Amino acid sequence: MIQRNPTPRRSRRGLTFFIFVGFVLLLALRGLATFWTDLLWFRSVNLASVWETLILFKVIPAAIGSVIAFLMLWTNVLIADRLSPRFRLFDMAPEEEFVERMQEWIEPRIRKVRLGASAVFGVLVGVSAAGWWDNILRYLNRSSFGLADPILGKDVSFYVFKLPLYRDLFGWAFQLMLLTTLLVGAMHYLNGGIRLLPGRAPRVSAGVRAHLSVLLAVIAILKAVGYRLDAYQLLYSPRGIVYGASFTDVKAQLPALTLLSLISLFAAGLLLWNIHSRGWTLPAVAVGGWLVMSIIVGGIIPAAVQRFRVEPAEQILEKPYIENGITFTRQAYGLNNVEVRQFAASPNLTLDDIENNRPTVDNIKLWDAAVLTDTYTQLQEIRTYYGLNDVDVDRYMINGALTQTMIAGRELDEAADVISGWVNEHLVYTHGFGAVLSPANAVDEQGQPVFLVQDVPPVASDPSLNITQPRIYFGDTYSDRFLIVGTKQKEVDFPLTQEGESVARNTYGGSGGVPIGSMFNRAAFALRYSDLNTVISNQLTTDSKTLMIRNVSARLRTAAPFLRVDSDPYLVDVGGRLIWVVDMYTVSDAYPYAEPASINRLGIGAGTLPNKFNYVRNTVKATVDAYDGTMRFYVVDDSDPIIRAYRAAFPDLFSDGSTMPEDLVAHLRYPEDLFRVQSDMYLRFHMTEPDVFYNSEDEWEEPLDPSNAGNQDKLRGEYLDPTWARPMLPYYLLMRLPEEQRLSYLILQPFLPVERPNMASFLIAKSGPEDYGKLIDYRLPRTGFVDGPNQVDARIDQNPQVSQQITLWNQQGSKVIRGDLLVVPIESSLLYIQPVYLQAAKVPLPQFKRVVAVFNEEVVMRKTLAEALQDLFAGGETSATSTEPVGDQTAPDLLDQAAEAFSQAETALRAGDLGTYQAKIEEARGLIEQARKLLGG
Repeated sequence: MIQRNPTPRRSRRGLTFFIFVGFVLLLALRGLATFWTDLLWFRSVNLASVWETLILFKVIPAAIGSVIAFLMLWTNVLIADRLSPRFRLFDMAPEEEFVERMQEWIEPRIRKVRLGASAVFGVLVGVSAAGWWDNILRYLNRSSFGLADPILGKDVSFYVFKLPLYRDLFGWAFQLMLLTTLLVGAMHYLNGGIRLLPGRAPRVSAGVRAHLSVLLAVIAILKAVGYRLDAYQLLYSPRGIVYGASFTDVKAQLPALTLLSLISLFAAGLLLWNIHSRGWTLPAVAVGGWLVMSIIVGGIIPAAVQRFRVEPAEQILEKPYIENGITFTRQAYGLNNVEVRQFAASPNLTLDDIENNRPTVDNIKLWDAAVLTDTYTQLQEIRTYYGLNDVDVDRYMINGALTQTMIAGRELDEAADVISGWVNEHLVYTHGFGAVLSPANAVDEQGQPVFLVQDVPPVASDPSLNITQPRIYFGDTYSDRFLIVGTKQKEVDFPLTQEGESVARNTYGGSGGVPIGSMFNRAAFALRYSDLNTVISNQLTTDSKTLMIRNVSARLRTAAPFLRVDSDPYLVDVGGRLIWVVDMYTVSDAYPYAEPASINRLGIGAGTLPNKFNYVRNTVKATVDAYDGTMRFYVVDDSDPIIRAYRAAFPDLFSDGSTMPEDLVAHLRYPEDLFRVQSDMYLRFHMTEPDVFYNSEDEWEEPLDPSNAGNQDKLRGEYLDPTWARPMLPYYLLMRLPEEQRLSYLILQPFLPVERPNMASFLIAKSGPEDYGKLIDYRLPRTGFVDGPNQVDARIDQNPQVSQQITLWNQQGSKVIRGDLLVVPIESSLLYIQPVYLQAAKVPLPQFKRVVAVFNEEVVMRKTLAEALQDLFAGGETSATSTEPVGDQTAPDLLDQAAEAFSQAETALRAGDLGTYQAKIEEARGLIEQARKLLGG
């Protein structure tokens, strides 16, 4: 007989084992590399203490949990082994062959099996405690909210700081006891202490019965604790009209939970008594009684109370609980201090009123961010490896006047075709360059924005806007691609000529970056990023550094993972440096009686605010230097107990808001994400009377967006589904509010009554340093009927002159873009303004063409805002921009005057005098039109 050679099979097994071990080793090494490079990064940004605290609060709970779980499992498995029959006093039935085989295999390895099973399951259970780090940090550094819940009398801090950790501990302990009981039961079965034979009652030895009774009693005690925690959870009940404990919850569910807790303790007593009894009668009575009572007391009775007691008199019985929901929801979202002012919405606005509010009128925004993104890209992208993808709204002092502006950073476009190959991606094309800045209210003679900062290198029209460090290594649109700087390879800095025949070169000289000169660090980064070139490249030197986590939002999230990051970082020129400003939030989903917000419904960017929360504060203004990545975290709301907890836990991370440079304070703004959440909650919770709230007598909604500016989110440039009926988003205004003398930078959201088109109110939030964060609700008269944005939009559509002109443009192959419809409060009246842009079919370069102004039932569309307001309020009287010829002037005279006006406009623009510039442009246009008429054009 020929013997087969077993060597190939052994070789295959050996190879498989080798590959498996190598794979596990590689994963372990990559994990260690990530751990090490994380530490290097935190050290490079001077936040090593933050990293150490985060690691400790993850590792210590996991280690303690693993030890406790191991000891619990090992002790009980050891007891199970000690209680197993020492001698085979019975014959194994055929059905127990599996048990017999397992006994034969386990017996010689019993210690290893016991230790291994306890260790594996103990670690699996224990490491889950690492996820408690945030709740533990909050718990240990908690402070009072100064507000008690109206049902159980606990301070809100109990629900926000303590209850989440108690729920974690309870869930973990209950899970551990269930696992222990199941594992012990299996061990007793395999040891012969439990016999399950067909056609016979289960046979359980006395020792096993005692052991299992104790474990089940502990589970029953834990269940009693769980019912007590469930009582606190009633303050998040969705049963009633509002979120929180309702009449049924308080009068039926709460007593039921107390009774069930007592029943669970009684069941635990029966289970412990069963240690001295024979059989399982007492445990069966305990479990059966608990099941029956939980169904009757915990389910049937509350349902009956709701149906037969509450529903017939719901408004009366739920009134105090509705009041609780209103009070606590307004507290949770910072709506409790909204100032309500009456707004007359007068139909009597005059040209004198317009002149008296010139700062407001001069700052009406004529450029939409969505439109301006395309315009900036066409005019100022300069090279294909640059991108101007996010236009933000801000304000600057221009020629001594505070002016609303639009700004975009010229970031590196990492997807550009020219950036290909490892050297180009990581060593050569490393940064963007400069920014583009233009007034939100100015248009040149070509229908394009008037640039205050433009080109590469950046050229500023005003010395105060000079950018001395224009390089953008850290940006809003950057991916997780790492860079290596300080190498032998020079970086592309900026193009030297418009033709791009040559480029300036640069070597990074900033303080940011992680040293990568040593081979050990190079290997660590190679493992982290799965990039062998990091090790083998000959371009690196001992002074080379890695720039990692270059996206500003991701950078801040990494440094402070316990804070939430706003979806719209914006760029600011501060003292010649480009600084990213990012709003950060403290949130909780455990504020009692507060309605949860829905980010999915609001459409706020993913990864910012959580999907569900019911408490939020904008407590931190963070900054990131676009050149070296330096981060600062300024606490601007120290009244929030959550941020106080984090400040106590991470003292090296935060700075007082009072230490923020004044140049930066001047650019702070109320965050749109927060304002959208507050506006959404205010639709219902502006109603403070329980009866009004119950009947939804005054519920509001947001108007639909009447613009068609590229199917884009107007404030962030994010593309949205064009088939979705979008709500009208809030927008920033620089204006003087009624009855106030000071110019305010604010964000505004109009509201309509539900399913009605007229305007009900508009909510504003101030951004100025004097009264930052002040919320004012301007209520319109209920007796009148003030047109809402959608009614005004329909009025514009129905205007013969407007519709005829738009139809004509569309027929000529151009795309007409109607921009944001702005509601502008002036004195005690509402003025509506909407810019109109024209874009050629083949060239995505929108051109400002007209502006529509609407007041009462009057609609005018003119080339400039000044002309539109003049015609709207002067009844078409001749103005400075009239197109009618004057006196005996000839066409050449008028053209000479127009040329002189254009020259004066250019002089004013260079001087930064935007008001004179705009006036001279309008004057020149009027003179040219007069000349055209004289010539018979």
